Order: sequence, then structure tokens, then C-alpha cells
Amino acid sequence: MVADTEVAFESSSSKTENFSSSPLLLFSSSPRLLFSSSPLPAIVLHLLITLPLAYVLNVWSDESSTLFSTGRGVSDAFYNVFANEKQAPLYFLLLSLWRGLNGSIFFARGLSILCGALAIWFFAGLARKFFDRRGAFLLTAFFALHPFLIWASLEIRLYSLVVLLTVMLLRFFADAYLTDDDANGRKRREILYLLTAVAGLYTNYYLGFVLVGNFAALLVLRRWTAARRYFLGMIVVGAAILPLLWMIKLQLAGGAASVQAPRRLAEGIRLIWNSGLNFVLPTELFPPENITTVSYVRVWAVRLLIPVAAFLLFKKRRALDPFLFAFGTIAAVVAGFLLVAYFLLGDIYVEIRHAAVLFPPLVLTAALVLRSLFGRRGEDLRRGEEEKRRRGDGSYSGDEISPESGALVAQKEISFEASSSKTKNLSSSPLLLFSSSPLLLFSSSLLLLFAYSIHSLYPEMAKRGDWGRVAEYIEQREKPGQPIVVFTVFDALNLPYHYRGQNRILPDERFFDWGFEGKLGGAEAIAEENEFAISKIPLDAPEIWLATGERCRTTNACALLENFVEANYTIIEEKDFYKERVRLLRKK
Repeated sequence: MVADTEVAFESSSSKTENFSSSPLLLFSSSPRLLFSSSPLPAIVLHLLITLPLAYVLNVWSDESSTLFSTGRGVSDAFYNVFANEKQAPLYFLLLSLWRGLNGSIFFARGLSILCGALAIWFFAGLARKFFDRRGAFLLTAFFALHPFLIWASLEIRLYSLVVLLTVMLLRFFADAYLTDDDANGRKRREILYLLTAVAGLYTNYYLGFVLVGNFAALLVLRRWTAARRYFLGMIVVGAAILPLLWMIKLQLAGGAASVQAPRRLAEGIRLIWNSGLNFVLPTELFPPENITTVSYVRVWAVRLLIPVAAFLLFKKRRALDPFLFAFGTIAAVVAGFLLVAYFLLGDIYVEIRHAAVLFPPLVLTAALVLRSLFGRRGEDLRRGEEEKRRRGDGSYSGDEISPESGALVAQKEISFEASSSKTKNLSSSPLLLFSSSPLLLFSSSLLLLFAYSIHSLYPEMAKRGDWGRVAEYIEQREKPGQPIVVFTVFDALNLPYHYRGQNRILPDERFFDWGFEGKLGGAEAIAEENEFAISKIPLDAPEIWLATGERCRTTNACALLENFVEANYTIIEEKDFYKERVRLLRKK
């Protein structure tokens, strides 16, 4: 239970803010730890991975959709976001302006990379509120190198911006509603939070889940006055997003009307569990049909550790950091709303990319759990600080834990003196007080897991379809009068961004008109789309190129098209690429 005592962050002076005191820990200002107080090393590492990949990777259908929707100015992008994308408009409008400076694929990805770097910056500031310098640095490095953030930074989609706005909401929430200081300073931070909330909802509706989670956290911490201010602020946010309500209604109706697999509670929980598991301990972000050995070991290790961790947390319940309850509540509320979205819209709207709003709060919650399990107990830390004050080795700045109530008792702000070598022993990692060897082993294992996860994202240094190599292959072998037919119709958006050859790419219209018409994977699933693609094949062309996606090989969804090809064409040559097959067909 969280005690009745209201929890408060101390308002920092400029000097104290530079030291970024943790609520639980004393840390020194020694040169050895000064480097770790900056997020710049983590940002540089993130850029060293993402920038080269942004240059070499091809676009895939979702990215091509974004490029198509934002390539002809802001007014056209505004129309397309409602007519085609059926999403909130802010990201697409920003990208349209951004692409006005440069139209390349690499530059388009640059906006997502910029958002990823800013997310790291804000996350570092958030981490410093709860961890000592080294701990905040290591947690920020975990966030910066996480395969999900790297994936989001390499997508010409809104997910990196969603992560950034989620982190900003958490950071500004802590500043505005978990701080007791002068009313004027608090009011400015509340306005900043509310503006971020409005921007978030105009970017992605799921960011509303974070807003509800933050309110629930205030209730858990029993900060009734702050909760009242928060609720009144949300009325202002609600009024600001009234123009979006019509679009939200259309999107919900479209998702509910689409033919999908039956919704089952166990399946919804499984989808959200898998996303959460990959946020905390990633393997394959987009798992294959059959589970790999690495993921099998991972999932059973976590299943065994959860009851152990729950038992240990229960034993330490009187000394638990209330902010663990707060951010755990935020993560739980977001996960709960994702489950509601599953029942309203189906599984295609709660894949891991849609769970981006869960990523930052869950990472922070997991780190707070580890600190609670492996950190010093509040009583031990309190006694150590009292002894330190008696010796005159330095003064304490921060909050203390009362082992009886489990609440943080706000202390008056005290300047923090440079510490002696004894103080350095109090500095610790976010997992806290591990010896150097176990920490090194854990960090090395995590880096290997990250490397494996990133490799699984781009196993052939290509995104789904490998359209750059597909275009190169066709260009080297084509002749005039060999039109290129791409199926599915939505995938026909991809090839024009890489192909520089002489033949026409078909279909060239109605890219966004198709949904599922029957049982997924069956011949009736996209039957009308099959018929449309067949109607676009020029009957007078003696030879055609046909590019078909993985769905045509692993399911019966392309049965009508394949039957038409078998009846009317002979395969001259064939080559498989990453999740795409290219055939040169000659008319019988």
C-alpha cells in the first residue's frame, strides 16, 4: 500500500538540478561519473546505428504509403491523411513540410531519427529523477540502443514521434504534477504538459491512454489536489481535440467493420504480453510463425522470474518506492486500453508498433522493479545518511524512505558537496549495488540480445519486399513492353521509389481501397483485390513481370491470381527476395 502522505519532487535550484539528485540515492560529483550525466553518448551510439541503416534500407509498403501521402505539399497531405491514412494528422503534416527541404528517402527517415534522438534526451532527464548518475546513464543507454527505438527511428511513420511524445508526457507530468513549489512555476509546467497532450492526440489517438494512466498515478499516490488540477486540464485538452472526434469515429467504424479473426481475451492478452516482453527483454520484435530457441528460453526465464520477483517485492513492500506504484499504474492502464482497442478494432491495431505508447513507461517500471529488488533497503540507506551527517562527510539532498509507511518524506533542499571516495560507494547502476562482474556479464548479455534482435529486423539488410534489389534485378533484365504487375495492390506503392527502368508499374490506382473480405489466409480473404489486379494486366503484352509478396506463398489469399497465371502464362525466370518473389511470365 502507498501511504497517505503525498509524494513530492523537490523543486531544484540550478545548482542542484545539475547534479540531478535521485529520490533514493546519494551520488558524487567525481569526474569519473560526470561523463555519465550527459545523454549525448547514448544519442551518438543511437545515431551510429540508425544513420547508416537509414541510408541503405529500402522502403516497404507502410513507408511508401507515407511518402505517397506527403509528397505533394501540405494541403494534399492534409487531404490524404483523412482519405487514405485515416489517422491523426500532425505527423504527416510535419513530414510534408520536412520533405519540402529534401525529397529523398534518407531525409524522410531523418525526421524519425531526430525524434528518436530527442526521445533519448528527454528520457535521460526523466531517468535522472529516479536514479543516480550512473544508473540514469545506463538506463538511458538501454533505451537508446533498444531495438524497438532503433526500428521506430528507421520507419517513415509516426512511431518515433509517438515514443518522443510519450516520454515528454511522462517527463512533464513529473515536473508539473509531482512537484510542490511556487504556483507560478508549476503553472508554466502544467501549460507545457497540456500543450504536449494536445500535440500527442493530434499525432496518435493511443497517446490518450498515457493521459488516463497519468491521472490514475495521481490517484494511486493520493495526490488529490494535483489530481483535481489535472482533471480540469484534461477538460481543456478535450475541447482542443473536438475537431478530431469525427475522424476517430470513422476509424473505429472502419476497424470494427473489417473482417478479422474472432476476438478472444486470451489472444488479446497474448499480443500485449508479447509486446511488453519485447520492450523489457527483446528478441524478435516481429516473431516468426514458429518460436525460435532464443525466444523460447527468454519467455520461460521471464515466466519463472515473475513469481520470484513478486514474492521479493511483497517482502520489501514497506520500503518500496511509491513511484514504482505510480509508473506501474501508468503501464498497466496503457496495457488495459490496448486490450480494449483489440476488442474494438482487432489484432491488426494492437501490434507492437501500435504499442509504442507502452514502451517508455514499461521500461521505466521494469527499472524501478529491479532497483527495488537489488537496491538498498530504505532503512539501510537512511541509517547510512544519518551516520554520514554525524561524521560531517557531506550533507544529504533528496528524499528518504520511511520503512514503516513506504512513503517518501520530502526534505528541504540542501546543497550537495563534492564527495569523498567513501561517497562513491553509494553510486550505483539502475540495477543497483551489483558487483562489477555480474553487471558486466548482464550488460554484455543484453548487448548480444540487442544485436540479435536488430539482426532479426533486417536479416538481409533489407525491409520487407527488398524493393531496392527487386528494382535492380528487373532493370538489368527487362525489355521494352514488359509491364510490371505487383500484388498486393498496396505493395505497388513500393517499387516506384526504387525503380528507374522503362516499363509501367501496375496497378497504378486504388492503393488504399482494399480490406479483408473473408477468413484470413483463405482464397476469399482478398478475392476482389485479386480480380482487380487481374483486370489491370495488359492482355496484349506478350511478357510481363509479376512481383508477389510472402502472403501469396504462405496462404491461399492469392489463389485467384495464381490460377490465372497458371492458365495463361509460362514462367521464364524466377527469383526470390526477402519476402518477395519476382517472375518473368510469357503468354501461352
